[in-house]
This record gives sequence, structure tokens and C-alpha cells, in this order.
Amino acid sequence: MKRFLAAAALILAGAAFSFGQVIDQPVARVRLTKLEVITQKQLRKQVELLEQQTKQPVSPENRKKMLDLQIGEILINQAAARDNVRISDAELGESVEMYKRSMGAQVSDAQFRLLVQNQLGMSWDDFLSNMRKRLIQERYIMEKKRSYFTSIQEPTEAEIRQIYEANATDFSNPQMVRFNHVFVDTRNLPEAERGQARKRADEAVKELKSSSFKDVVLKYSDDTASKYRGGDFGYLPRNDAQRMALFGRDFFEKVFGLEQNQISGVIPSNLGFHIVQITEKRDPKLLRLEDPIFPGAVVTVKERIQDLVRAQNQQVTFQRALTDLIAELRKEAEVTVYEQNINW
Repeated sequence: MKRFLAAAALILAGAAFSFGQVIDQPVARVRLTKLEVITQKQLRKQVELLEQQTKQPVSPENRKKMLDLQIGEILINQAAARDNVRISDAELGESVEMYKRSMGAQVSDAQFRLLVQNQLGMSWDDFLSNMRKRLIQERYIMEKKRSYFTSIQEPTEAEIRQIYEANATDFSNPQMVRFNHVFVDTRNLPEAERGQARKRADEAVKELKSSSFKDVVLKYSDDTASKYRGGDFGYLPRNDAQRMALFGRDFFEKVFGLEQNQISGVIPSNLGFHIVQITEKRDPKLLRLEDPIFPGAVVTVKERIQDLVRAQNQQVTFQRALTDLIAELRKEAEVTVYEQNINW
């Protein structure tokens, strides 16, 4: 049941209600500060999306649960707007950065936007809009149920040690490489100009015979994030599925096939052309409690476990606060559910 509700909530998180459309059969009418109607067509669309994801039919009982989620979201949104809850642009930007870091990939802003588009299937503006809406909802819930969150207990040393010992093999680093690169960007280039980009990359390789890698990076690289650091790309884990999708499997195979200090020729990727200089190679490694979770990272395994336990406790508390708050708002609001229209 929890898995069903979690999947349904993800479907609803990206949904936008189109109330300007011609309304078909209503499945619910909701009014806290204003009337909003959820139609059978809208509910059907969310049910179909969930069925595509789970590969299972959604029963009328679970359709009702999905409808309750939609009703609850409307009530929270209206209540937050009524109470003038706001999120500043700075707060939104900070949350976007946190989300970016949580994906575990060291990528540039442009690469992150591409990941959002490819993996979440939404535009950058839609991503920001959904993020702001979620933050407003969370702030409203936490303000209204503040006492729930102040009573959350910190994980103990014994709990942390127990979790580590039970999951020790999960705390590891895969094989990884660190490299400098010259990057010639071919994204959004017409086919005729891609040939010129390849020539530019070939020129950079030739110039390495008489110039330092750092100088060639400064002259040729389009990666503004790394060109003033000698082209330092950072660490690339062998199992990084996100960046494998971004750059391409062939790029990964060629980079991991290079030796320490070796300089490659031109390596194509989904994004352009690269000349790579391997600066470090690391074998897979099991991590101890005090080890950093990633080379060069400040956070240790112990701190990561603490964060995970806190997040789990906060999630349980947040769900309880949300359930109680929606129950209170439903008593205050006018909510009519047309159950006969849920059974199609």
C-alpha cells in the first residue's frame, strides 16, 4: 500500500490541473477559499500514467486513494495561499542546488538541466515551478505542525553502528577515474559545423606536442567550469548511470581504458569531443565509518547514515503531519466526492 501511494504521489507531483477545459463528469468538488473541480478525465489520465508505470490495473479502491491525494493537494495549496506562504528566489535556488547534489553527480549547470529534461521529462521552467510549489507546501505543513517536528529524536551512536554493520557492503566506492579534459561542444550545432568542431579538436591534439595540457585547455576548451582549473573534470565513477546516459557508453569505455597519466586522442561523446588526461585511477573500495563517502568529499559514511536516519524520521513525521492537517482542512472545507464517477 505504501508503495502504491508513493508512486501515485509522484504522478500527482508533476500534474497540472487544466480547469479552463470543458468540464466532463466531476469526480470531486473542493472549496476552501475557491471552487476547484477534479474531473473524471483528469483522474483517468493520472490512473493511466500510474498503470503504465506499475504495469498493473488500478482498482476503484485505489482510484479513490488517488483522488484523495488530489483533494489533499488542492486543500494544502489553497490554505498556503490563504496564509500568504512564500518561497524566495534565493530559497528556491538553494533547494535546486541541494537536489542537484542529491543526484550524486558532479555536473555543470547545463548538464544538470539536460538531466532534468531527459530523466524527469519536463522543461526547466516546469521543474522550477513544481519545485517552488512543493517547497511552499512543505513550509505550510511544517509551520502548522511545528510541534511534530521539534520532537524528532537524533539517531544514537548505537543505531548508526548497527545500520553500518548490517549494510557494510553497501558503503563502498566503485572503480573511478579523475581526469583533465579539453572539451569541444557540438550540442545544437548543425551537421556542417560538427566537422569544423572535429577539426578544432584535432588541432588541440596536435598542439599538445609542443604545449602543456593546461595551455591547450585554456585555448580550446568550451567547458567554462573546468578550463581555469586545468580542465579538471573531477571523479567519474564507473557505475554512474546518469552520466553514462549523458555522455554515452563508448565515452566511458574509452576513458576507463586509459592508463594513469595517459593522454588520449579525440574521444567523441553525446555532447561533443574530448581530449582526456588521466590524473588518478581508483580501484573499488569498501568504506569505513570515518571514511569520506566520495574522494575529496567532506561528508563521512557516519554522517551520511545520520542524515539518512534523520531523513527517514522526518519523512515519517511529515506524513503524519500531512495526514492530520488534511483531515483538519477537510472539516473546514466543502468537499464533495462523486464516487459513482470513479467506477468506469
